[in-house]
Amino acid sequence: MLTEIDQDDDWLLDSEVQYRITKEDGQWEVSLLFMDIHDPKRFLIRYIGVYRTEKLARITGKIMTDLAARDPRGTQRVKKNAFNFCCN
Repeated sequence: MLTEIDQDDDWLLDSEVQYRITKEDGQWEVSLLFMDIHDPKRFLIRYIGVYRTEKLARITGKIMTDLAARDPRGTQRVKKNAFNFCCN
């Protein structure tokens, strides 16, 4: 039985997954970023963990991205021109 929350999360099946690494207090924090390929303003960030080196963080980010992506070929991408920026 699907709840309202489950139905609202259907866009995650059609999303691009990327990892994000930030340096926090001498450690490297890894998060996954899920972006809807049809509406790039719709995204979700999930915290993964903290690692002592950048190399460990990058390895973890790559592995978690491959596991979380529903598209193993990596062909689903958000259009680069999806956001209309005004340079005024």
